[in-house]
Amino acid sequence: MDTSLRMVWLALAFAPYAALAAFDGWLHEKARRVPRVEQILHALAALSLLTFVVLAFSARNMAASFVLPVFLATAFADEFGFHRHLDPRERRVHFASYAALALFVVTWRMQAAGA
Repeated sequence: MDTSLRMVWLALAFAPYAALAAFDGWLHEKARRVPRVEQILHALAALSLLTFVVLAFSARNMAASFVLPVFLATAFADEFGFHRHLDPRERRVHFASYAALALFVVTWRMQAAGA
């Protein structure tokens, strides 16, 4: 597949997650006070996600495959360590963002496989 077309597909697939993550970040700033440990987890998650996305967009698929579980482990720790008792609206945003991320990962894997 042409590189520019692959980039367009990946960008379209990533846009819903980016929008939901931005909204969730806004909720964190406006809806509740985030403890220091959770802020650290968010920073680690953001760093690993950014690394994964850069690797996925640059077709460094093996490296991206190693970084994705780091993000998922960090997000899992954050979700189950701090988000169990969130407002239902914020939990819905989290669920939707994980679904949107799954869409991006599936799109990336299909692009990596040459589908």
